[in-house]
Amino acid sequence: PTEAEIDVMQYAVLMLLLAAPAAALQLLAGIPTTATHSRAVSSMGLFDNLGKAFANDDTLGDRSNAGLSKEKAKRTITWKSAKGATKKSTVVPGQRLKDVARATGIPIKYDCQEGSCKTCEAKLGGSRVKICVARAPDKDCVIQYNIR
Repeated sequence: PTEAEIDVMQYAVLMLLLAAPAAALQLLAGIPTTATHSRAVSSMGLFDNLGKAFANDDTLGDRSNAGLSKEKAKRTITWKSAKGATKKSTVVPGQRLKDVARATGIPIKYDCQEGSCKTCEAKLGGSRVKICVARAPDKDCVIQYNIR
């Protein structure tokens, strides 16, 4: 063997001699040689069984709308900016367009909040409406906003 190979072998033997006693001490002390993770179970004492009170009861059958005799029809509004970008919203007819626009992330400017200043004016089906006071129609539609 060359001198470099002898140096590598001596280094490997030295590392084994140093690592073996540490591993032996771990085994004797009962310390696991691999990392193990355990999850602690939290206990709330008095409230331990309270979580079960709010669990779903599968014996009651399928879920339905509580107190509603029938579901309201939903419509789709397509918001179209002056630059051509579009976003879609699902609405219930009669919902305030101002709230729908805000929830969808449509950047519409408002000033008066009562429909007199025309800052929020938009085109809905060929006619102009003020978003701050208008309500969602009972049909699918396209609204062009920021037209001023």
